[in-house]
Amino acid sequence: MRKMDANRKDMLTRNPGGVRLGGLDLLRVVSALMIFLFHSSIHIKCNYGLLNPFIKMGACFMTGFFMLSGFIMFYVYAETDITELRHIVGFYKKRVVHILPTYYVVAVLFNIFIGQESISRNLLLAPVEALGIQSMFSSLFSISHNGGTWFVSCIIFCYLLFPFLQNCVKQMERKFKAILLIVCEGILLYAPIVVLLWKLASIYTNPFFRILEFLAGILLASLVTEMEKSKILKLIFLNKGAIAIEFSAMIISITFLYEKNIFRDNYMMYSWICMPIFSAMLVALAVTKWEKVEESKVVHYFSNLSYCFFLSQFFVWKIINRLQIESNVLKMCFSLLVCIIISIVLHEWVEKPCGKLLMKKRIAI
Repeated sequence: MRKMDANRKDMLTRNPGGVRLGGLDLLRVVSALMIFLFHSSIHIKCNYGLLNPFIKMGACFMTGFFMLSGFIMFYVYAETDITELRHIVGFYKKRVVHILPTYYVVAVLFNIFIGQESISRNLLLAPVEALGIQSMFSSLFSISHNGGTWFVSCIIFCYLLFPFLQNCVKQMERKFKAILLIVCEGILLYAPIVVLLWKLASIYTNPFFRILEFLAGILLASLVTEMEKSKILKLIFLNKGAIAIEFSAMIISITFLYEKNIFRDNYMMYSWICMPIFSAMLVALAVTKWEKVEESKVVHYFSNLSYCFFLSQFFVWKIINRLQIESNVLKMCFSLLVCIIISIVLHEWVEKPCGKLLMKKRIAI
């Protein structure tokens, strides 16, 4: 295994698992916010003016989330021999601690205070939701809280496969990694065309395609670490202006297609725009130094808060709708504030305490 060069050593921070890249933290925060704005336009009818068409297609940022997750996971475990049983067990334990306690708490609270399914139906669904396999049943999307927790289900599948994927990618030659990346993205661009032409069920919540996005992120991260000293890579991507251009191109392109009523009902068709841009942004954010962002405790905290921020939205829309707020600006601001407050409560009172408690318990190997 290649040793980290000076550039990667500079990226090491307090994160005990590996590295923290400030630019990627920022992208996680922006993506979480975009998903929130997208949901607010659906559930409480917020209007964002000129950005409204772009925000109404904010579901595309889920592709960015899965690619980002794979990208970061590779960096975090790049120097770990994840073929060893103790490392595999440690990896799974950390993922379980991070994902499941908050997910279970939110699911229970949703079913008690918001859900409309009967007790018997909830009990029948409980094993599916407890195991996180609801994304395997695409028709469950509209039932109970699965319109949101499909994401949790898909990320569970991604994490289950990560040790195998990471180990395989580490042993590949650079050329084969590039070919596999092209194949993954090719499948992801081809699949929505099939859905469109044959009017098939949406693949938006399909774990297979989300795993491919996750794998694409892993492959990108691996290629970046091998090409860090490449002059071409630095010439093209080592520029913060390039990131602004890429994001602007995404906004303009999506807005244009939305205004022309093209593919509005097929979020995954927008992967033709978003996937290349997300790929470029991940590379640019990884190879560009973001000293102020990396030192910012606020960015770090909100990045760590993103999972709870996503799950908190189940309760936000119900609260705002009950308050019957008419002002568009007030709805936007108050819904965001409520979501932040709930996510902080979940993070500080559920995620962190459960994490500390469960991490103390040893698992015999």
